[in-house]
Order: sequence, then C-alpha cells, then structure tokens
Amino acid sequence: MQRDLNRLTGQVHDLLIVGGGIHGACIAWDAALRGVSVALVERNDFGAATSANSLRIVHGGLRYLARGDLPRMRESIRERSTLLRIAPGLVVPLPVLVPTRGTGTQSRIALRAALALNDLGSSGRNRGLDADHRIPAGRLLSVSAAAACFPPLARGDVTGGALWHDARLRRPERLTLSFIRSAADRGAAVANYLEVERLLTSDGAVTGAEVLDGRSGARFQIQARAVVVAAGPWIGSLVARTASQRNDSATGQAVALNLVVGRRLAETAVGIKSLSGAAEDPVVGGHRFLFLAPHDGATLLGTWYAVDDGADPRTTVQRGAAALLAEFNAACPGLALSSGDIARVQWGRLPLKAGLEPGRSSALAERPRIRDHASEGARHLFSVEGVKYTTARRVAAVTVDKILADLGLRDPGCRTADTPLSGAYDVPPEDPQLDLRIREAIRNEMALTLGDVVFRRTGLGEVPGPHREAVCAAARIAAEELAWDSAREAAEVEDVMRLEGAA
Repeated sequence: MQRDLNRLTGQVHDLLIVGGGIHGACIAWDAALRGVSVALVERNDFGAATSANSLRIVHGGLRYLARGDLPRMRESIRERSTLLRIAPGLVVPLPVLVPTRGTGTQSRIALRAALALNDLGSSGRNRGLDADHRIPAGRLLSVSAAAACFPPLARGDVTGGALWHDARLRRPERLTLSFIRSAADRGAAVANYLEVERLLTSDGAVTGAEVLDGRSGARFQIQARAVVVAAGPWIGSLVARTASQRNDSATGQAVALNLVVGRRLAETAVGIKSLSGAAEDPVVGGHRFLFLAPHDGATLLGTWYAVDDGADPRTTVQRGAAALLAEFNAACPGLALSSGDIARVQWGRLPLKAGLEPGRSSALAERPRIRDHASEGARHLFSVEGVKYTTARRVAAVTVDKILADLGLRDPGCRTADTPLSGAYDVPPEDPQLDLRIREAIRNEMALTLGDVVFRRTGLGEVPGPHREAVCAAARIAAEELAWDSAREAAEVEDVMRLEGAA
C-alpha cells in the first residue's frame, strides 16, 4: 500500500470515497472485495480523528436488551463476532462487570434474567471463532468475587456483580488501517493527506472531486462514476456545496470525551451508573452508564458528552475532563481519582438526532444515516454518517448495496463478514521486530509523519508512552526512510511529544 497519486488520476473509478475513518475504510474494503474500482482519500492520516478516540469496547447486545431493542441487540452481537473472526490479532474478548444491588433493574434477579436472555439471543456468537476468542456465558458473582475483580465495587448496598463478555479493540487505529490496507490489496487506490476542496459535477451528476495534496500543495482532479462522503462532522459542509438542499445529517454534533488513567484499575471492564441527572447530562438525559476499560497498563474512562456549540473545543474538553472525573468519583468513591491520575484526554465528535429520528434533538443519534442525494440535484452522490465503530462493517455493506444498484453494476454479494483482514496484527512497544515494523509502516502503510508511526501504526503512543527515548529511536528510522534532515527529525519528535490525543 503506497501513496501513488498517479493511480488516483489515471482512470475513472467506479467509486470515490471521501474520508478514511472506520466507515470510509469499511466501505472501501467491501466495495473492493465485490470487484468495484475504488479510490479513497483522507484529509489527514487514516483513522486519526474520532475513529481513534473510542473507549475500545465492542459492545454486544446486553445494553440494547435493557431497552427492548432486539434488532440492534442481534446486529451488535453479529458484528462483535465478525470483528473477532476477521481480525483476531486486534479484537479480543473482554469481561465486563456491573454491580448488582437492590430490588429493581440492577437486582440479582433482574440481571440473572438479562444474562440468560443475552446468552439465548447470541447462541451463534462463537461460530468460526478459535478457542481464545470465544464469548463465554454470563454469570453472577458474589460480593467477594466482584471485589476481587474491582475492589472499589464492594461498598454500600452492592450485593455482588453480573459478569459477561464483550470484546476489546487492541488498537482501533490499527484496525481502521487494516480495512484500508485490505482494500488496497484488492486494488483500491488510496491516499492520506489529500483534502477534497470541491466535488465535480456534470448535468446534475457528481463525477469526482478536486483535491489538494497536503504534502506538496498540488491540486488535481479524481474522476469517478459515484462519490460517497464519509467524513463525519465535515459531511454537511462538503455536500452542501454540491447538493441543492442543505444536508442536515451533520448539523447537530456532540463532543464525546474519554479519559486515560496511567495505571490499570481493574482486570475487567466495569460499568457504573452515573449519579448525574438530566441537567448535568443533557445529551444522554442523565444516569447513563459510565465504563472503565483496562488497556495494557492503563485504563480508559468514558464517556462524557456535550452539544458542540461551535466554540473552541479545547474549552469544552477541559470542562468535560473535570466533569467526567467528578462523575466517576461520585458514582464510585473508592476510586479516589485526581487530575494527576489523568495521562491523556481523547475526544471526537458524534452526530445528534437533530430532528432526523425520534427523540430529543439534542440526544445522541442511534441510527446510521445513509443518504442518496439524487433528489437534491446531485445524482450518484451518497453520504454516510455512522454512530458506532462496532457496526461500521454492516453500515458499509448496506451502503455498497445502494451504490452498486445506482451504478447498475453486478453485485456478487458482501463477503466482509468472513474474509480475514490484511495487516490486522498488533505492534506493541516491546515488539522484537519494532524497527522492521516502523520501516514497513513507512514503505508500505503510508506513514508520512512520526505521529503516523507512533500513534497509528504501532503501540509506541500508548499510555504510559510515548516515551521520548523510544520516540527518538523511531524518529531516527523515519529520518532514514523519508530523508529528513536533523531539524525536521527534531521537529517531528517535538510534535509527537506535544500530542495529547485530540481529534
């Protein structure tokens, strides 16, 4: 997978994808696997924004069972199994614990029934999975067993715990890259650091895009029979320049924020009910579940939401970090976390309902939005705004179905649920072949900056890193590969050391 811009301009592609986050990546992989000629461009690096800043939990169906939403429950279970099957090096089972208490929905009786229904509804969850990746049945734990998993839990009215398994993304950035790399292996022409400045049209049909190369400053055109914009919060502004009607699918956004604690707080993921009401939590409506999720030697805490008011996001992030820390301490006083425990703040943007689905306009969107803009005077233009990393593959399958029908192309059917991904392996900081992995990232995975290497091709950026010594060592290799002088090498190191996980 190399950054060959001539491949983008030397033909008319069936499909141009704008956006290299998880949804654009999955669309590229699905379309390429079905024999479609694909081009994909990303304005920054692949998977560098919201797709990289998740809680890393692949939620199955239990959260939707509580709402009685059985279709979403089944979909999440299927997609969790799919990720475990096609990317076993990057997706692994994750035990999840919630406390039992009282006589209501968190009682042992209620949660025993929920676990039984969850197991019944996911009877095929282990199809095609090896022994290390199978999801076991849920079970109840005693107070002492729950406390052994997470000591701060055994306080007050807690009567034990309910334990089930979901899945964990080892490196979401690497998984996004694996979808893109797999698409490239099947012939897709892909490139990062290419920004679409405008879409090209002819007689009411979209015919491609004019792009700006962020590395050279050159502008050129990419021709395509259809275009799909999967650019998250930038969808609206890009589509509105082409379609005659405003694209409302990206008008309402929430800032979503997670904290990274620089030590491991538990051996399982833990869910705790927030004590915040609707006034303090207007997006979710109050009393949402907070989750802490172990990841190597660190712990992720999430998630806090606020409506994006267009102000400087740094102010919102600073406020949100303090609020989320306070919520965890209030819901679980035994944690006794302070601001000094926070090693990193990561954030991204998610769509709100914004009047496009039932419920409060300021609530988080629950359904992906796949739009055909032909009725707005832009034939062969589609946009996709997803809501969950977990279901991106399924959203892509539905999108590609629509595009093939629009173009009149033969559809051999989606095969992404059972086809293993290329490059879906972890690259931890202690990898004995790390030097070779760094060179591979530059030569064959389009890493153009040191940040690309540290944060999205390897685990060097994971908390408690990045460590300056390791970053400098990686910079020396990158300087050799990319012909940097000493000033550029030093500047790249400083850029990495300043980065704090913002989208």
